[in-house]
Amino acid sequence: MPTMRSVPLGREPGGAEIASFADLVDRPLLIVGNGPSSAMPPYHRIPEDVVVFRMNWFFLESNYHFGDRVDAWFSAVPNETLEKMLHDEIRAGRYDVRRILSPMRHAANRDGDRYGLDPLVDVEELDSWSIPALNPRLARHFMSRPGLPTTGMQALAFGLGVGFREIYLSGVDLYESKDVRYGYTVPQAVEDGLKKKDLAPGYEANHGLETDVAFLRSCVAAYPEATITSVSQSEMLHLYVKQAEDLVDRPHLSPGPGSTVGVAKETVEIELPAARGAASLVVPKVDKPLWKEIDGRKCAYVTVVSGAYHHGVRALANSLRRVTDVPLIALCTPDADKLALRSSGVVTLDVPPIVNPILARGAGQKVQSRFAATYTKLHVFRLDFLDRLVYVDSDAVVKQNIDELFEGDDFAAVPDSGLDLPNPDVFNSGVFAFSPSYPTFEAMMRKLAHTPSYDGGDQGFLNVFFDSWRALPLEYNTTKRIYSHHPALFNDEDVKVLHYVGKKPWELASSDDRYDALDFEWLDYLQDFEKNELIRDLRRRTDISETAPAGSGDALKRAKENVREGRPEAAARILEAESRSRRLSTTEQRQLAIAYMAIGRRRDALKTFERAKDPVAMAAVGSGIFAQYYRNRKR
Repeated sequence: MPTMRSVPLGREPGGAEIASFADLVDRPLLIVGNGPSSAMPPYHRIPEDVVVFRMNWFFLESNYHFGDRVDAWFSAVPNETLEKMLHDEIRAGRYDVRRILSPMRHAANRDGDRYGLDPLVDVEELDSWSIPALNPRLARHFMSRPGLPTTGMQALAFGLGVGFREIYLSGVDLYESKDVRYGYTVPQAVEDGLKKKDLAPGYEANHGLETDVAFLRSCVAAYPEATITSVSQSEMLHLYVKQAEDLVDRPHLSPGPGSTVGVAKETVEIELPAARGAASLVVPKVDKPLWKEIDGRKCAYVTVVSGAYHHGVRALANSLRRVTDVPLIALCTPDADKLALRSSGVVTLDVPPIVNPILARGAGQKVQSRFAATYTKLHVFRLDFLDRLVYVDSDAVVKQNIDELFEGDDFAAVPDSGLDLPNPDVFNSGVFAFSPSYPTFEAMMRKLAHTPSYDGGDQGFLNVFFDSWRALPLEYNTTKRIYSHHPALFNDEDVKVLHYVGKKPWELASSDDRYDALDFEWLDYLQDFEKNELIRDLRRRTDISETAPAGSGDALKRAKENVREGRPEAAARILEAESRSRRLSTTEQRQLAIAYMAIGRRRDALKTFERAKDPVAMAAVGSGIFAQYYRNRKR
């Protein structure tokens, strides 16, 4: 059978498609693209009874951001990995997909393209291009070259053509983000089946901003009676469609009992293979509530995880379990070890990195490595399906119950202290209580690039943004430096939250033993298997020599020459061969990571940069701006 669909001569194109949606078009329609704003949407702006259109790789999301019902799934390009994974999602019941919309037949019905798939049962297959083809204004765009409208725009034209007149766009960000392409993390198995154009931020050659904007304008002109509003994050989009307003007179989409909206997707157990001399480890599903209701309000603790900070989150989660039953939500960047967190029973939520604006600007500007990824913390303000949150940095432990911080509606934090005495004019951003607000998050994003930060990180930015705040007692965020620099202010029995600023307890030790007692206390919060994994990671990190052995300079020189001359595969082979006979120096590790990036082995690059103790490069890799960062570093 041919790949593309055909319409029998005795039937009008679009007839089956219009009939399939006839009973739904009186409801609002939500079209969800895969841009960054598809994660943690503003639920209070989306009607509860929406019909949901999803597309392409949507099922990679970490949570059911819009529930598990998919009224229609759209795709226009054959991809074996994509179609197999969607097939598995449907058969396993992880999503209730009602219809597949594509100009192609399903793979099970295509000669030479079956991929071993069986036909889907109870899933209707329809032609997504048949409806735009009925409108000459829109059909003209499909005949133009180069380029086609992107899938989100095709879904909009389809929705309008079958009769929907109240339409909401989410995650249709017109690829404006320079940092990330998607609102989810792309796993290695998927990344291996994609091309660089499919992963890099921005449009690819077969599409374009002008094409999408022209098609959007045509959709608006062709259906002037329709109301199209946006819950996306695109300034360009908002030139042509209005931003949705808060719904005050009708129910809105919301996480809650009996609903899958917002629920974490970890729905199956994973059995890890047995290590030598040990039993296999079964990682249970994490099926826990996202909040606890306190005085009629949905409350939770929240933190952010990147790189090796999963060790810290494990201790934080265990410390909270000892003193409270309010859940902890961990917002994870692409380089976070979510499997480790799942094995510790931590609820996770994928978020795209928010790149430090100093790092994003480049031009030779530098940023301390510890501040490379901290702006991602700002995502916590998006969680406004909850009423009150307490943020705790992942390098802290909670020693006493602090649930009283869920009281109030203001922004509350502890004056900054450590090397200096507490400063009443500046707060430390390691612990704060707040009421999440999507408009607040949007305001932060608008001001991000133009707001100075005195420390080069999120703390400086937040102190400018929140010019008024309620000061909390020092006990709610006692930094470990007080223990050393101001011992008269440190009484262990009074400390409610101990914050391990500076050197982390899970990092390689230095000759400074001032904080050994506090580090040993931190270790007591880890379970035995978590300590074993930490020891394993530390042993791997010590497998690096800061100085290369004699004679190793030639390998580094040859690797650099190969990278400069466009042969990164050869550079990687040279350094990999060297690593089999000796330890690579830190410089060689960095060069190997650069070669891995050039040939698309992003995960290997992340691990190698971590071994080379280069967190700034790790942040650049995780956020998708490594090429820019690398150019700036070479200057």
